Amino acid sequence: MENSMDKLKSADDILQSLKETGEMNIIEELLKDNKTEFKHNGELYRVRLLNRFEKEEVEEMRCRKFTELLQDKNILLESDLKNQYKNRGIDIDEIDSKVKKLISERENYELKLGEALSKKFGESILKTYKEQIQEIKYKIGASLLQKSNLLSYSLEHRLLIFVTEAVTYFSLEIKKENDWERVFLSFEDFKKSDDEELMKKAHAYSMKLHYLK
Repeated sequence: MENSMDKLKSADDILQSLKETGEMNIIEELLKDNKTEFKHNGELYRVRLLNRFEKEEVEEMRCRKFTELLQDKNILLESDLKNQYKNRGIDIDEIDSKVKKLISERENYELKLGEALSKKFGESILKTYKEQIQEIKYKIGASLLQKSNLLSYSLEHRLLIFVTEAVTYFSLEIKKENDWERVFLSFEDFKKSDDEELMKKAHAYSMKLHYLK
């Protein structure tokens, strides 16, 4: 189970918006002892790491979902989808290369900014470096979003979303008197929830706890 989840390389993409808005720093402070508590509509909730049995259940759900998606001929594997895009003049590998180049440029400017700060360069130079870094960050974010949107129809992406939802379902609990209880009785109930704010909070905490810890 752990190996399969570790290979979900798109987890970083899911959390990209949190990083850009600065919410990730808040989440990192709140996550302690392999769980975090938060309040929502006057109730106390928490997200915790899955136990061994829950991990096994998620893995079984993942396998069943993979088989289901694989049988749908209208859903393409990521590699096939990339080839389809390439035939239309869109090279996703070039987007990856562009992002790597931009990251290198950003790191270079960050080094220059650090040197400028240590040597107490003028404010105009510092401002220029900061603006360059922000511009590059924007370009990186735009490229990652473009790639994510292009591959959002792939089998791998759909499977990733399904697994992250299953993990959140198992890890989300609510405080009832002195005990913690699972919020939803079934995964179907979890999927039907119309409490978007609760889902957003639970999903964000769960992703940080299980994927980026």
